[in-house]
Amino acid sequence: MDSSTQIGSLPPVVAVRPLLLLTGFLGAGKTTLLRSVLDGLAKRKHLADVLLNDRENATIDRETLKDYAANVSALTGSCVCCEGFDELVDMVLKASRSKHDLLLIELNGTADPIPLLESFTLLESKFCLRPRWQVCVIDARHFGKRGSFEDLEKLQLETASHYTISWSSELTGDEERELEKRILAINPQATRTTPSSLADALSRAIHKNRRHTFVKKDLNQSPPSSPNFKLSPPPSQNLNERHKIAHEFTGCNIVFPKPVEASNVPVWLEKLPVSVMRAKALVEHPSDEDSRYLYERVGEIVSPSPIPVCVSKKVSCAGIFIGADLDPGEILRVSQEYLHPDCHFAEL
Repeated sequence: MDSSTQIGSLPPVVAVRPLLLLTGFLGAGKTTLLRSVLDGLAKRKHLADVLLNDRENATIDRETLKDYAANVSALTGSCVCCEGFDELVDMVLKASRSKHDLLLIELNGTADPIPLLESFTLLESKFCLRPRWQVCVIDARHFGKRGSFEDLEKLQLETASHYTISWSSELTGDEERELEKRILAINPQATRTTPSSLADALSRAIHKNRRHTFVKKDLNQSPPSSPNFKLSPPPSQNLNERHKIAHEFTGCNIVFPKPVEASNVPVWLEKLPVSVMRAKALVEHPSDEDSRYLYERVGEIVSPSPIPVCVSKKVSCAGIFIGADLDPGEILRVSQEYLHPDCHFAEL
């Protein structure tokens, strides 16, 4: 066997890259944090790959982030550790082959991160992603007030290495300290962080990793000690009760085929059924058809002002709605009454 054949048979040597996994309940502010971290990384001359997971139309958030990252991929699906597992693995493997500096993953607000973290550990020799940090975004307005979904919120925090608190400006000093005590009672190992601190820490990890390489194994190669090793999500009968809460949520996606008067949108958001725990709407106004705006509602709280976003005209204006007991027909009726009679469900 000549030397060229020997070299050709060697597994590829790649650089190890950091992974940042963002978790947090619906509307906690994960995408806002992601945007801030990406901005900080860009200022430090680092290029990031981003994977976005959303229950309905992940394309909207992907479009709002495309100017901040080297590559943004969207995965629309309810539970990435169950029915979306295989697709997520494929996306992470593809990102692993990237020459960019790091990978950031934002999970949807109803996801249980534990099976996913277990999978990353099992596939460590194939993903080449370390350090792996999980940041949980805590919504100061709603934390601990989720009713029957409180266990899911805790689940998203329990495995976090770091946490951030959104809407902390609405708390007094005593309220913020009390909230931190409640957070640390659930996960005493977690450290509070900020977008700037995260960008700094990731930058240091990137520079440190550049001194190290890693032999990446073939995904289809079974470990010697486990000849029957197979990539698969956990079987449904093994799901614990808290994980099953993530499966109680449903979503729908309604298209707005015509521009909508700006004054109508906040009223429409307020009129949506209380079962809508999270609403996000990409809207075009008749007075400014060259611009798009992102409106949001978390629980029954409507964001005070829309966010101007740069989104391709190829992306339809639409609303995304998530909740545990949604009535899509009622959401459509309200949308047709307050926005435009031609509103309709998105085609599958």
